[in-house]
Amino acid sequence: MLQRVLRSGNNSIEAKGMLQRVLRSNLRCLTTIPAPLVVTSFDHATKVATLTMAKPPVNSLSLEMCHEMSSAIHAIEADTNINSLLLKSSSSSIFSAGLDINEMHHPDPVRLADFWRAIQQIFLDVYGSRLAVVAGIEAHSPAGGCLLAMCADYRVMASDPKFKIGLNETNLGIAAPYWLGELFVRTIGFREAESGLALAKLYSPQEALKINLVDEIVDQADVLDVAKAHAVQWAKIPPLARSSGKMNLRSPYINELILNREKDIDDFCSFILTDNVQKSLDVYMEALSKRGKK
Repeated sequence: MLQRVLRSGNNSIEAKGMLQRVLRSNLRCLTTIPAPLVVTSFDHATKVATLTMAKPPVNSLSLEMCHEMSSAIHAIEADTNINSLLLKSSSSSIFSAGLDINEMHHPDPVRLADFWRAIQQIFLDVYGSRLAVVAGIEAHSPAGGCLLAMCADYRVMASDPKFKIGLNETNLGIAAPYWLGELFVRTIGFREAESGLALAKLYSPQEALKINLVDEIVDQADVLDVAKAHAVQWAKIPPLARSSGKMNLRSPYINELILNREKDIDDFCSFILTDNVQKSLDVYMEALSKRGKK
């Protein structure tokens, strides 16, 4: 319609009014387009792509966030000139705070199932990626943030002791699913994983390095440069040999989740919808509300 009015050359009051209405309508459409939750970039010279989580304030993993991350990872993997992926945050104060509590607090059951399927998919996409994934963890990375970090092939974290990483779901009355518990065991060993899950431990960078939850700690200002350097180095390894070796170790574990995916969704939804869990989430949400009013 806009092009038709412009081509007509009609300068009548009616035509000008129509033009103004079209412009206002187009402006409203532009202003309602949501900002992307993830941002990707490609460096073909080094064969490294970057995926930046950009969902303020804490990069919580909502259904929409997971869908955008999965779509971005699939697009990056489709580029055969890319061998490595740098996973990072747009914020220097948080990597990811983990699962979006709003998805689990008095949820719609259908959306809850879709949400958990999307969380499973993020795990499958990152942990099962052909890419060498390097996590640049500039700050806190609890719960689902720790999940994302553990899915990476290499993890670089800021060394400031105030930052924490770990699976602390039990503090919210939520139990980690079996496959996340197994990932924890694969990363840090059975005994530490068992106590870490039970006690909802959040580890300092120094503690995380000691138990292999992260691979390297550096000054916060250097995290992304160091992580990028590792991604570049990993990209130089013959990709087929590297990814084949990785999947030889990971495929049986990944396939177990794929085979039991629907049962895991049913188990998660049934657990989240129990009165005890919802009461725990009520307390947590109330505490967040009070904290926000201070």
